[in-house]
Amino acid sequence: MNNRGLLALLLSTFFVTSGCLEGLDNQQDDNGFWGDDCEKVSDEICVAGPASDFELVDQFGNPVNMSQFEGKVVLITFLYTHCPDVCPAVTYQMNKLSEELGDDYNESVVFLSVTVDPERDTPERLASWTSDRNVSWQFLTSTADSPVGHMLSVWQDYEIAVNIDEDACGGNGHYMEDYEGCHCNPGYIQNPWNIDDCIVDSDYDKNATFEDGSLEDDILSALELWSSGNVNASELMNGSTQFGQELPGISQLISQTLATDWSMQDTNGTQHSSSTYYEQNLTLIEFFHTKCPHCQDQIPVLKEFHSNYSSNVSIISVGGYSLGGHVDNMSTLQSFATEHNTTWPYLYDDSHQLMNALGASVYPSWVLLDGDQVVGRSSGAKSYEQLVDLVEDRSEPVILSKQINQILGNLTHWEQGHMSDEQIIEFIASVLNYEFEEETNDVREYGVSHSSRLYIIDRDGVVRVLWRGYDWTYASVYHDVVILL
Repeated sequence: MNNRGLLALLLSTFFVTSGCLEGLDNQQDDNGFWGDDCEKVSDEICVAGPASDFELVDQFGNPVNMSQFEGKVVLITFLYTHCPDVCPAVTYQMNKLSEELGDDYNESVVFLSVTVDPERDTPERLASWTSDRNVSWQFLTSTADSPVGHMLSVWQDYEIAVNIDEDACGGNGHYMEDYEGCHCNPGYIQNPWNIDDCIVDSDYDKNATFEDGSLEDDILSALELWSSGNVNASELMNGSTQFGQELPGISQLISQTLATDWSMQDTNGTQHSSSTYYEQNLTLIEFFHTKCPHCQDQIPVLKEFHSNYSSNVSIISVGGYSLGGHVDNMSTLQSFATEHNTTWPYLYDDSHQLMNALGASVYPSWVLLDGDQVVGRSSGAKSYEQLVDLVEDRSEPVILSKQINQILGNLTHWEQGHMSDEQIIEFIASVLNYEFEEETNDVREYGVSHSSRLYIIDRDGVVRVLWRGYDWTYASVYHDVVILL
């Protein structure tokens, strides 16, 4: 399932061709790897030495082996397409990393994802799955007569303890040798009379009338991702520090389509409120930092755009955020606006919330509003023509369904404390016809155990860095990749 509207994290002092990554607080030594350095940890933690070779095929049926990537940095993850929880988060992180590496590094870095479910993850299945998620890198599987047996040596070489049992889970789940129990695929529940059997869940209804990419579908995706039981109700609503804070809460998903209310002061001391702008047709918000060179270069472009479009589009620039060790305050924003003699408002986000609420991740970032609805977004430096295209080619405002209006109405009650976390989530699930699966502790442990490793292999073909668990983000891995480049 597509994992849409996910929030991006922050990285300090690194600049890419399209924008400036926001500051990432990290206590580790900037001169060393942020992941486990395989030359410094035990063999029990990391597979040190030359990376093991393999002969697999990608989603297009092309043969793939490690030797063909000599001289490049290689990142390897282990995923499967029926995974409902961790794998979408990992895929999102890899997608963001590929974007941040940009054209400068595309020829020097290779991403590989190896399946742990070769019986179902055929090249055809992988091609469809990656296409739906706009994934550009290679997803690998086996086309051998006994694909599981063929893959076992690959998993063992990279310490991925997974095995498929064809007799387990009634053919509709995933079984791990190291654990007792099955991980049932969405649409199935654990047979209460047989722990190794998954049966059809008659109450499972994703309401197919919702279009892909709709707000309802986004919320269903969030419910699906969090339904493994690894987080509590409050985390589901607000987002969580798990998975590197990349999986959003339901309220965050809504705020990325329907802009949140805000009130901020500009550099001249005038108070601005969201209600004023939401009553207008179009508002272009620029999120920026005074130390970001791309933001500084935007001034002439914005002046030209403002001169020609101010009658149709309200422009506001919002700052007050961090970049590396620099945190903008009202004084720095005032100096910046005065220095560049700007004619549109510069607002100070003293709560530091609006940028994240609207899903912005780099400087500069752009959000276009039609009333209170997000109808366009982009990031990085823009030409005058690109800003014009953003406005002229904007999306249509969302027609809010009865279900979304019901959810919005009750979110107010929840925010005011009149509904508990559990009550609001139960209500949202009922409105969207979603039934949470009942899973055992064993199932939950299995569901994330095999897909939490990312290996980074250097240009010499040596395994150098291991990221485990859910602590890694694209920003953290970016740091380690840059060192190896």
